[in-house]
Amino acid sequence: MSNILVKEYVCKRRTKKKYIFEREDMIKRTRKREWSEGVFLMGRYEWFGTGCWLLVNGNEGAIVEMPPYNAQFQESPANKALHVVKKSKIRIKYLLCTHTHVDHFNLKIAQEMQSYFPQAEIHLQRGFEPMIHGLNNVHYFDHESNLSLNGESLFLVHAPKHSWTDTMVIFKGVAITGDWELNTLKSAHDDKPQHRVPREAKIASIQKMRRFQSERNYRIHKVYSVHANDRRENINFDWLMDDTLVDRSF
Repeated sequence: MSNILVKEYVCKRRTKKKYIFEREDMIKRTRKREWSEGVFLMGRYEWFGTGCWLLVNGNEGAIVEMPPYNAQFQESPANKALHVVKKSKIRIKYLLCTHTHVDHFNLKIAQEMQSYFPQAEIHLQRGFEPMIHGLNNVHYFDHESNLSLNGESLFLVHAPKHSWTDTMVIFKGVAITGDWELNTLKSAHDDKPQHRVPREAKIASIQKMRRFQSERNYRIHKVYSVHANDRRENINFDWLMDDTLVDRSF
């Protein structure tokens, strides 16, 4: 075999192995896992691995995030949610999203979710409003929304840091933090004038979350990024917020 043919053969093998790895990785991302009592990761979607989460108390549930997906390797997050919900005999009460970025909110998936769960209320921060078309039963909030699943509090708190629509989802002592960058005041979009959140607004958001526990006599003891790539258990949330005020490099 000539050197050229050998190189082509090796290249094809590597490409095939990479393809198989990526396909298997995509499939693994869509397996349901319980991260905490009543908090399930149903899957991670597209190359960014955005999580689609299910919050449950009794027979009521809420879905967090409506991300796009890779149709070549994955089923739709709406289909996955439908299968999980049918198997668990849960009634979906709410559809939620942490912020407007394209890897977190996809209008087609939102419409698909609503077609599967027509009784569900959609609760979103008001900054979503210009993006919403073809959806009904949508409820917007400016600062906070206090919901419940079978009597268990479910808090949505507007706290812009990574983006202007950042929403903390707090349930059963767990805070799903969207794409918040923790342990630093900096954010990924600080160098993008059209997307960045000003320093003063970020500080105000962190201080708002710092007050959350004392104002409600509530304890947050777990923090999960919505991408499921940052999982923190048994944390001191007040200390974490104080540390996030420090302007340090990533």
